Amino acid sequence: MSIRNPRLPLLPGYGANPLIGKKSFGVRPVFTSVDKVNMLVDKPEGVNRVPSLYCRKQMPELPTWLMYDKNILHFQAYFQQSLHEMLSASHILRKVDIYFFLEDGTIKVMEPRTNNSGLSQGTLISRQRIRLPFSYDSYYDVLDLNIGREVTFFGKVFKIINCDNFTRVFLNRLGINVPDPLSWPDAVEKAPDNRRPPKHRPFRQFLDFDRQVLRFHGYWDDRSSEFGFIHLLEIHYFLADDTIEIKEELPPNSGIEAGPMFLKRMRLPRKIPSHVEMTGGAPQPSYSPADLTIGAVLNVFGRKVVLTNCDPFTKEYYRVTYGFDSFNELPVPKDESSECVSTNVNDRQLPPWNGYGSYDDSAENCRTVEPKAPHRDFIKFLHKDRVGFDSHCLRFAARLIDDNPVNTFRYFIIKYFLCDDTIGIFELGERNSGFKGGKFFRRDKMYLPDVNFFVPKEPPAYTDKDMWVGNELVINKHRFRLVAADDYALRYMELHSEEYPMANVPLILDKIRRELASQENKYKNFVAKYMDAVLPENKDLMSVKCFKQALKEIMCEKMTEHEFITLIRRFRGDPGKEKSPRREMIRSLVFSELTRGLWDDRERLREGLLHADAPGLGSLPVSRVRQLLRAHRLPINTDLLDCMLQVLEKDNKCNILYEDLMSFLDFQTRPVFNLTEDDYQKVVRHAPPLKDTECKLWAEAESQIQEGYVNWSAFLCQLNLDHLVKEQS
Repeated sequence: MSIRNPRLPLLPGYGANPLIGKKSFGVRPVFTSVDKVNMLVDKPEGVNRVPSLYCRKQMPELPTWLMYDKNILHFQAYFQQSLHEMLSASHILRKVDIYFFLEDGTIKVMEPRTNNSGLSQGTLISRQRIRLPFSYDSYYDVLDLNIGREVTFFGKVFKIINCDNFTRVFLNRLGINVPDPLSWPDAVEKAPDNRRPPKHRPFRQFLDFDRQVLRFHGYWDDRSSEFGFIHLLEIHYFLADDTIEIKEELPPNSGIEAGPMFLKRMRLPRKIPSHVEMTGGAPQPSYSPADLTIGAVLNVFGRKVVLTNCDPFTKEYYRVTYGFDSFNELPVPKDESSECVSTNVNDRQLPPWNGYGSYDDSAENCRTVEPKAPHRDFIKFLHKDRVGFDSHCLRFAARLIDDNPVNTFRYFIIKYFLCDDTIGIFELGERNSGFKGGKFFRRDKMYLPDVNFFVPKEPPAYTDKDMWVGNELVINKHRFRLVAADDYALRYMELHSEEYPMANVPLILDKIRRELASQENKYKNFVAKYMDAVLPENKDLMSVKCFKQALKEIMCEKMTEHEFITLIRRFRGDPGKEKSPRREMIRSLVFSELTRGLWDDRERLREGLLHADAPGLGSLPVSRVRQLLRAHRLPINTDLLDCMLQVLEKDNKCNILYEDLMSFLDFQTRPVFNLTEDDYQKVVRHAPPLKDTECKLWAEAESQIQEGYVNWSAFLCQLNLDHLVKEQS
C-alpha cells in the first residue's frame, strides 16, 4: 500500500521513501545449494525444491536459466530457394539445423558448410527470440517445433524432418508425440515446363565429382624416332569437368631436360580435329572414363599412350561404377638405349687398392671427383649401436700363440663391435711382467690372413661368426686363441642362436645324437660307462670335468670349446652359484673402494631399492639395480660394478635379489680373504687398479668350465635316445 499523496507531482522532494524504518520485509534470505550450485532462495525450509518434468505446477521450480542450462533441442529442416537464372529448375533445396535453447527460448539456425557450393553458408539466423508470424507479443516455444511442422522465420518457411535423441526424449516426457523422421526431398526440383533439359549439366557434375581424380600410369614408345626412348607417363583424369593432364616421370640422373607437362589439362579429343573443325565446326567427342582402362591406348595428338596400371581409388571407382574386378598390371618394355643412363656407380670396376688409407676411403675417392667420407651401414648402426646397458660388443679373452714362452702368459681382451664389424685388441698387463698393457691394436676392420689386399674388390674380413671360444684368429701376423668370453657375449649368442651355430643347443644335441646313433650299442655303452660318475648324494648331478671328458670320448675333435660351454651353461646343475673365493675377492675390492671413498649410506640405498620394488617381489632387474647403485654414488668404477652384479644371487628370471646385495655391502661382515698376508695387503688394503686384478678374473672365467656340476639326467632326457637301447637290446 503506497502512502504517496496522488495530488503531489512525482518529483524529488514531494514524496517519502516507504521503506524507511521498516525492519521486516517478509522474505528471509537463505543461502543453500541446489545441484551443487550456491544460490539465494526465499522458499521456506522443508519444502522440496527439486523440479520434475512429469508433474508440473505441483511444486516450486528452479529458475529456467539453472534448470535448462546447456539443454538444447536440435532439429533438422530445409527450405527452398527460388532459382530465377536456371531454366531447368525452379528452386533448390537447402538443408539447415535449428537449435532451440531451453534456458531462454532463443532460436539459432545454421546451414552446414559444403565445399565449392557457391553459397554463403554458416549462421543464417543468429541466436534470438523469434516472433510468431502476424503477432507482436507471442514467440516460438517448445510446442511449436516438431517433426512434420512448417515454421516461418523472417519470411522463410522451414520444414522440420528430424531431431536428435535428446530432443525426442525431452518432448516425450512433456507428453508430446514425436513422429518418425521424414526423408529428404530431391535437391533440385525441375521446372514445370515442357522444355527438354540439356544432356550435360556442368554445375551438377562439378558439385558431385570435385577433387575426384582418376590416376593411371602408362608409357609412350618413341624409339622409332632418332634418339627416341620410352617415356614413362602419369595420366590424371578429372571427373569434375572430364579433362585430362599428363605428366612425364623422369628417372634421377637421366640427363634429359623436359617440360613440366607432357599434356596440359584439357579435354582430349578421340581423334585429331581437322582445320575446318578447329575453326568453328561441331565439337569433337572427347575421352570419357569408359574409355580408360588398363591396356587401353590413348591417341594424344598422334602419340600412342598405353595405360599400364592405376591407383587404388581408380580401381574402386571402376569396381563400383562399371563392375570391373580384374586389374592386371601390364609390363613396361625395356629400353636398351637407356641402360647406360641407369648404371649403378657402385658396380663400376675400381682400380686395385694401393695401400694408402682404408679400403673404403680409397674406393669412395675413386667413385667421385670430390673426396667424400666413406658411407657406413646406417641401418645396421641403428640396430646394433649401444642402447642403454646393451652394448652390442662381444668381449673375449685371448692368449698369444708364439714360440717365445714369455708371450704365452700375456692376456688380451678382443672386443668385436657389432655396429660396424670392427675389432679392437687390448692387453691386460700384470705388474713386473715387462709389458705395459693397454691398446694393442686400434679398432679397425680385421681382414683374413693370406689374402691379396691389392685387388679391386675388398678382401674378406673377420665377422661375428668367427668369434667363438676355441677359435684362432690371425691378426696382423699375430695368432690369438680365444680362451673365454664374458657373460654378455655368451648370453647374446645364446639369445641369437639362429645366427651363431656354436651357441645353438638343438644343433649341438643333434650333432651328438647323430654320433651316438652311428654305431650299434654306442649309446648304451656310453650311458653305462658314466652311470657311476654321478654324485652319491645326488644321482642327477655330474661334475663338469667328468661331463666334458665323456663328450670328448665320443665326439673327439668334432666339438669346439664354445659348444662345450654352451651345453654346460644350458644343463647347469647349480645355477646362480659362483665360486666363493671369487665372490669374496670381488667383495674385498668393493669394500676397499667404499672405504677409500668414505661411503656408508646403506639405509638410503635400502629405501631406494624398496621404493623401486613396488610389487614387493624382493628382486629387481640388473639394469635397474645398476641404475640405483650409480644414483646412490657408489665410488666404484663400471667394470668392478659389473663384476659385483655377476656374483650376486638371482631368481629364476635372472633378477637380482637385493637382500643379497645389502648383505654383500654390510660392513659388519667385512670379508677376510683367504690369502697370505702379503697378498692380502696387495689385494685388500692397497686396492690395486682393476686392470691388474682383471687378469685374475679372466683366469677364473677360463677355469670356471672345469668346476661345478651338470644335470646329467636332464642332458640324457634332452638327447631322447632311449629308443636305441630298446631296439639294440
